[in-house]
Amino acid sequence: MDTKDYLKKLSKQISVTSALKEILQEYADHIEDHKEALMKRGLSEEAALTEVLQQLGNPVSTGRQLNKIHRRGIEWRMTGYFLLCASLINLVPYAFGYGRTGASAPDFILYAIFGILAASGFFLSFIEKYTDSDLFYAWAENWDGGGLSNSGLILAIAIFPITGSFQFKLFWIGLIAVLLTIQRYIIAVFRDRKEQRLLWEIGVAVSDISYKGTGVVGGKKIRLKSNSDVIKKDAPFIIVGLDGFKPIAIAI
Repeated sequence: MDTKDYLKKLSKQISVTSALKEILQEYADHIEDHKEALMKRGLSEEAALTEVLQQLGNPVSTGRQLNKIHRRGIEWRMTGYFLLCASLINLVPYAFGYGRTGASAPDFILYAIFGILAASGFFLSFIEKYTDSDLFYAWAENWDGGGLSNSGLILAIAIFPITGSFQFKLFWIGLIAVLLTIQRYIIAVFRDRKEQRLLWEIGVAVSDISYKGTGVVGGKKIRLKSNSDVIKKDAPFIIVGLDGFKPIAIAI
């Protein structure tokens, strides 16, 4: 077993991809440093590597232990940001006597506006998680910052048209916060499972692969990208990660 095989088996046991890259880098650095130290003591490179991997233990059991430590968490930053915006927009006005307890338009119109904005916010939230966007992000990468927004702000604004008591507003804020948190958690779960399944897998390019392309992995055709050199058609590649839900490949 070499370093690559060890890290591959180790990574297959870790489902939390937010911590996976850091874990693999730490283990790769440790293996290399320890191997060099043993080689300075007179061991050959092959013997030194064998000794290091034996000391680290079985990669499957080690990976399972690491997975228990690095469990997938809830995205509290987005939930907290939504709650802050929703409170400022919808609850704080009640403290100054400006709470929306009366309707200036028919209820069906107000709820239609709420429904459209809420649907837009949840759809944007899905896109954010699918593409693995930061909490705050630019609308376009080449705009030198662009316009900053996120789904949390849109969902907070969506509640504003709803009229009623302070408690009624609080109910809607709590409900949307729960739904937003669950939605983003579920998407993260599916992304983690996809990365765990594809990471370090070897495939063959069906077309040239640059910022987009197609390859076959495990007998299945998938869309993927390359962040480095173009992978030519029929060339072998290995999956090294995911960009959002799109696998990233490098030529081998």
